[in-house]
Amino acid sequence: MRPRALTAATLASIALVGALSGCGRSAVVVGPLAQAADVTGHVGGAHMTLAARIEDAGLPQAVTMNGGGYFNFASHEGSFSIQLSGLPTELAGSQPTMQELFKGSNLYIGSSLLTGKLPGGARWMKVDLARVGQAAGLDPSQLLSGQTNPVQILEYLKASGAAVTAVGHERIRGVSTTHYRAEIDLAKAVAALPGANAGEAQKAIGALGMSRLPMEVWVDSHNLVRRMQLDLHAPAGGQNLQMQMDVELFGFGATPTVSAPPASETFDATSAALGGLGSSSL
Repeated sequence: MRPRALTAATLASIALVGALSGCGRSAVVVGPLAQAADVTGHVGGAHMTLAARIEDAGLPQAVTMNGGGYFNFASHEGSFSIQLSGLPTELAGSQPTMQELFKGSNLYIGSSLLTGKLPGGARWMKVDLARVGQAAGLDPSQLLSGQTNPVQILEYLKASGAAVTAVGHERIRGVSTTHYRAEIDLAKAVAALPGANAGEAQKAIGALGMSRLPMEVWVDSHNLVRRMQLDLHAPAGGQNLQMQMDVELFGFGATPTVSAPPASETFDATSAALGGLGSSSL
């Protein structure tokens, strides 16, 4: 599999998930997971751990990502450090690391994978999630409303009319939680969003090959989201990527301020992400 195709497909998947998770919350909260998303989004921020596994028929083995960081739900900014393993030797060399910075609508990615490969000697790659959201038929004002947060994707369960099932009780980091299972119908969810262009949104979803997003969520007695598991199947760019992601939240409250990298050290890869989505908008 060509590294460029893998990069475009991965960017498209990251950008669309980021755009979806950035939509403003609904005024009416219905159901246990929508309520948990609303409560969690008002606590300021949280620290998180991330574990993900990416598979593709063109890869010799699964690629794994492990790391952590923090995210501020009010200011929509955060920082994550991630270590990758399983990438082809000719692409990655030794086990590479990745730094992700979220600032407003922008996602910045810095990695040893990018060393010497970005135009103008740039050290960081930027994706404007608001532009990607607009190309996908979402209202950019929703992305920049100051109400965005990673757990906001739970609101899609309500919009899509998905059934939520309680499957048990487990302890996460010593905290008692209720374990829920559900599946988002992305087409229905996007069509129900205020300000969304349903036609463009469904076109972008069709380009990725994503129609449903199975997920599992663990919520504590204070209605705080403690863990999320997502199962993403996105044949973007003809690569048929499969990604399983597990995110744990803890240390709720204030988080450090994030500074964007200098413009002189940044390459804007938004157009590449838009191309991966199959959109002609730039």
